[in-house]
Amino acid sequence: MKTFILFILAAFGVTTAAYAGVTGDVNNDGAVTSTDVTVLYNYLLNSDDTFLSTSDVDGDGHITGADITMVYNILLNGSQPAPEYIDFSVNGVTFRMIYVKGGTFVMGNDNNASESPAHSVTLTDFYMAETECTQALWKALYPDYAYFAEVGDQKPCNGQWYSEILQFVDALNDYLHANGALAAGKNFMLPTEAQWEWAARGGVKSEGYTYAGSNNINDVAWYSQNSDFVVHDVKLKVPNELGLYDMSGNAFEATTDNFSMDYSWVTEGEVDPTGSSASSAYGLTRRGGSCTQGAARCTVTKRDFNDVEMNGGASEDMSFRLIMK
Repeated sequence: MKTFILFILAAFGVTTAAYAGVTGDVNNDGAVTSTDVTVLYNYLLNSDDTFLSTSDVDGDGHITGADITMVYNILLNGSQPAPEYIDFSVNGVTFRMIYVKGGTFVMGNDNNASESPAHSVTLTDFYMAETECTQALWKALYPDYAYFAEVGDQKPCNGQWYSEILQFVDALNDYLHANGALAAGKNFMLPTEAQWEWAARGGVKSEGYTYAGSNNINDVAWYSQNSDFVVHDVKLKVPNELGLYDMSGNAFEATTDNFSMDYSWVTEGEVDPTGSSASSAYGLTRRGGSCTQGAARCTVTKRDFNDVEMNGGASEDMSFRLIMK
């Protein structure tokens, strides 16, 4: 039997959050100002390439007057764009949250009964973890925790009860708030199915791939044909369009939504839907497939369940990925 120790050592190191990748911040000073416009002019007029790596503001592969226009528009709108990512550190273990801009998309797949009917969903912005929660991050909060089905600091957590996962998320929020690294009103949580699928598809950058980041599953996923049926370290495969790793394969990822046999209960066009309100004998929905599953179970639309009533939701190939709102 696993022993779940719920404490955080007072001797833990300082927790920090590093904001980076602000669109339009050409000179990397943490803000978009008229200086960034000057830097771009210096490049175009004088070939000053001091900030070459950050000068392609619109991301089209070229540095032109369009980049200057984009910075001007940011300044004229009077608001700073959200950082493209935020790094948090807990007792020396750093994890990255990637900005996921909201939008409207067609969720589901009419070719599969459990994924139909396909329906329109609108999501507001959120941040999602670059990887599944690693064992290193878990142990940064719970250093004496001993049970992982497959052990390795850079492997995703695996084999935890659903209640343990929720306790970990609460403890992470408490710790980061207490250390001032997480703003009041912001919290980590598990994603809904809709948030998970939007991010797996690549959000506003989606190329329409079958798997998260490619139509070739071997590019992006550890699954039954290449994994030896064990979870692997995170970030060994290619990320998807948003820079998120292992959303197909490696380990199933828990969501907050009750599993339903299909989407017959949905309201078309709902904003930030939270799943079926009816409890399910099948438990909660999990997404993404795993190292033990075939390719068909690892698509961005495939839905699966973890039986919370039967085994606490634990399985050796299930993990979780954080979001922040």
